[in-house]
Amino acid sequence: MTVLVLTSEEDLTADMVIGRLNDRGTPVMRLDPEHFPGRVDLTARIAAGGGTAGHLATEDRRVDLADIRSVWRRRPGPPGHLASVQKEWVSLESERAFYGTLRALDLPWMNHPEAIDRSHYKIWQLQAAAQVGFLTPRTLITTDPEAARAFAAGAGPVIVKSISGRHPEDPPLTMATVEVPRDADFSGVAACPTCLQEKVDKVADVRLTVVGDTMFPCRISSPGRTLDWRFLPVEECSWEITEIPDYVRVGALEYMEAAGLVYAAFDFAIDTGGNYWFLEANANGQFGFVELATGAPISQTIADWLTSPPTAERAWRTWG
Repeated sequence: MTVLVLTSEEDLTADMVIGRLNDRGTPVMRLDPEHFPGRVDLTARIAAGGGTAGHLATEDRRVDLADIRSVWRRRPGPPGHLASVQKEWVSLESERAFYGTLRALDLPWMNHPEAIDRSHYKIWQLQAAAQVGFLTPRTLITTDPEAARAFAAGAGPVIVKSISGRHPEDPPLTMATVEVPRDADFSGVAACPTCLQEKVDKVADVRLTVVGDTMFPCRISSPGRTLDWRFLPVEECSWEITEIPDYVRVGALEYMEAAGLVYAAFDFAIDTGGNYWFLEANANGQFGFVELATGAPISQTIADWLTSPPTAERAWRTWG
C-alpha cells in the first residue's frame, strides 16, 4: 500500500517525511497536481458494486487507486494550473477530476481538502478558538476607515496582520505582523479588507505542532519580544520543547475536531501573566525548523501516521 504525497517539487519539509517513510519501507508516490494533466495522468471509472477504480501515473511511477493507503496534502499546486489552452476551463475540469476521484476513495487524509479550505479563513479560526475556550485578541476586519479609527482609539496598542497570510507583492511569502502607529492614516483600508488586533503584551511565543494525537509544544524566545518571530533568522531565537497547560492541550484537540484536521501548527502568545493567547492554526504550517532546532521527531510521527492511520478514538499525548 502506497502513501500519496501531494506537494510541490521543491519542498524540503516534505523531503524530511518522505525520507522517514523510505526508512520504514513504506511505498511513496509523490506528485504535484499542477502537473495534471501532462506529467501526471489519471484514469478513474465506477467499478462493479459502486466503487471507484483506476490509477494515477507519473513519468516514472504508476499506482492503482486501490493501492493508496493515505494522502498527505502538503503544499500542492492547483490541477490544470499549467494549461496553455482554455486555462480556466481546463483548471476547473482538472480540479473536479483529480480531487473528485481521491475524495471518492474515502481515504485517510492529512489534511482533507475541505478541512484545509475551512481553516484558511481567519474569522472562522478565531471563532472556533473562542468556542473551545482559548483567549483570542480583540479583532476587527473592515473596509471602513472610521470603524478602523474607532477600534484603534478604543484599544491598547494595535497590530495589523494579513487576513490570508499572503504578502501583497510576493505571494509565496507571509506578510509580517506590525504595530500600528497611534497617528496612523486608516483611509487605505477602504481599498482592501484589513485585519486589526489588540496587541498581546507577550513574553514568548509557542508553536504547537499537533500530529494526530501527539503534540510538540515549542517555546520560542526572541530578542526584545519581537512581534513576529517568523521574520527573524532561526539563530536569533531560542527554541525549546516545553510543557503546556492541560487546557491548551484539550482546547487544541477540540479545535482540530471542529476543523476536521489531523495536522495543525498552532501559534500562541504567552502574556506576562502566563496566559496563552490563540493567534492562528495553520493546517499546512511548517514544522521542519522546530524539528531541526529541538530534535522533536515530528517528521517521524507524520510518517507513522501516514503508514498506519489510526481508526480508534484518539487521546492526546505530548512528546518530550
